Amino acid sequence: MSQATASPPATALNMSHRQILQALSGLLLGMFVAILSSTVVSNALPRIITDLGGGQSAYTWVITAALLATTATTPIWGKLADLTSKKALVQLALLIYVLGSVLAGAAQGTGELIACRVLQGVGAGGLTALAQVIMATIIAPRERGRYSGYLGAVMAVGTIGGPLVGGVIVDTSWLGWRWCFYVGVPFAMAALVVLQKTLRLPVVKRKAQIDWWGATMITAAVSVLLIWVSLAGDQFAWASWATVAMVGGALLLGALAIRIETRAAEPMIPPHLFRSRTITLATVASIAVGIGMFGASVFLGQYFQLSRGESPTMAGLMTLPMILGLVVSSTLTGRVISRTGRWKRFLVVGSALLTAGFALLGTLRADTNFALLSCYMALVGIGLGMTMQNLVLAVQNTVSPRELGAASSVVAFFRSLGGAVGVSALGAVLAHKVTGYLADGFARLGIPATGTGGGALPDLHTLPAPIRTIVENAYGHGAGDIFLAAAPFTLLALIAVSFIKEVPLRRHNDEMPNVHTERKLAVATATRTDEQR
Repeated sequence: MSQATASPPATALNMSHRQILQALSGLLLGMFVAILSSTVVSNALPRIITDLGGGQSAYTWVITAALLATTATTPIWGKLADLTSKKALVQLALLIYVLGSVLAGAAQGTGELIACRVLQGVGAGGLTALAQVIMATIIAPRERGRYSGYLGAVMAVGTIGGPLVGGVIVDTSWLGWRWCFYVGVPFAMAALVVLQKTLRLPVVKRKAQIDWWGATMITAAVSVLLIWVSLAGDQFAWASWATVAMVGGALLLGALAIRIETRAAEPMIPPHLFRSRTITLATVASIAVGIGMFGASVFLGQYFQLSRGESPTMAGLMTLPMILGLVVSSTLTGRVISRTGRWKRFLVVGSALLTAGFALLGTLRADTNFALLSCYMALVGIGLGMTMQNLVLAVQNTVSPRELGAASSVVAFFRSLGGAVGVSALGAVLAHKVTGYLADGFARLGIPATGTGGGALPDLHTLPAPIRTIVENAYGHGAGDIFLAAAPFTLLALIAVSFIKEVPLRRHNDEMPNVHTERKLAVATATRTDEQR
């Protein structure tokens, strides 16, 4: 009996497929809510910002605020998961999300909306981090690829399908854009009920030592960096004293965070994890994947509405090639990985497809043939499906069970950081490019171009035909420029994953290696394979 009590948490080896799906049902629903909160407003934003009287800066920050909060709090949730009840934490995250959603739906101005999005992001950060941790707790590494495919599919539907849902809501007269924030509440409440009934996890009894100073410094460093990226080129020049002060401040806060983390008893992001080549390279790749995942969903919606004159609903439908590519590739690669235990080839191929997709999207213009555009979007979707979850899987296969929370949250943290910085930076580049293209177009008509960049987003349906053509061309060309600017980052991801050393996935959760024994583990795995042969 004592041996049974001391046994490790249940894995796929002693749980049936049905039992695992029941345990994960509420978790997957909660994960869908988290992703939906970040993307459902994408296609609705032109309408929301116009209604609230905001401009391109507000457009970017409604997205970035939630991503920033998600990024900053992900390591905290991950560390708490290593110290206390994971089930209680995921339920708390859902309640925070519900509160933020209700308040955001009642917002009367862009400033108030951005503040409420921060609260939504805190809840979403918990759901994002805890979903990965709980899966790693109850499912053995070798089987995790199969279920990571399900999680990847859920993330795909939430990430790319969210804009479609938002578009339909905005175009439905008896709903309106405020329901973009309310729509996730029923899903969150349902997830709370399902989690209470189906999720059974062992409670970890450890003294909680939260590194609040480290969390504060990390949050401050990321916040200052994002504020600089969003304001530079608009409120002040890129090469200015304000830039020097903000970048210098972000670097100083980052250095303080590193110093605090190296001395903390329970650091938010344990520095020793980065002694592992796999974790370091996966972190670099995760940043690029975050830029691709969030950048594509946010700015493709804006492109279809402001450059092609489509409704929010049609803008969502036109991203279906990317949704289908992501869902299919995520599900199929997860099954193949579970069967073979090999994952690196999918990271390499996925990163290559992602790079090619963004390079081709760099040719985007207002009149780009939609058939070609669909192929480009499908490449991006397939690439994201092959890389997004498998980066987490590679990292989880490297660490010991007691650090699953911290390690999983590292990947989620840097993926969200890439998304937050990417959306903010690409939004700033888009505003700058559109200003220039509008000025050139208006000059050809002999119209002075005053206030074309930072003002309110245009309502195409109220513009005279010649001016509408100029605006559509400006946003179309600008969209192509920002996707081309993102392509080098996806190329960096390809280079990073190419140097990751593949260690086949294990069939058990117990006796997982820590970051110092990767090489020994790879040798031992190869030896066992030879002996079996």
